[in-house]
Amino acid sequence: MHARFTTIQMDPSRIDDSVRQVESEDIPGFKEIDGFRGFTMFVDRTSGKAIGVSYWDSEDEMTASEDRVKDARRKAAETGGAKGEPNVERFEVAVDTFTG
Repeated sequence: MHARFTTIQMDPSRIDDSVRQVESEDIPGFKEIDGFRGFTMFVDRTSGKAIGVSYWDSEDEMTASEDRVKDARRKAAETGGAKGEPNVERFEVAVDTFTG
């Protein structure tokens, strides 16, 4: 399994707007992409830092999803009042205790 981490520095007062948008608009679309396993979003409401993690069956499927998720990343940043570009990192998942 592989995971893509996206870190966005948001306006703390707009985090809930971004969370709602991700839940209602983005995740339903992610579920239609081959290899999608799940999504987790972490937020620090004091600093405005948000980290979204998407999980993929394989590195190839994660790579193939890039174009389809790019817009969601941009919208989350805009909705959250981000001043900078999202930072994206990709990893192989070495240990996973979630059951699905």
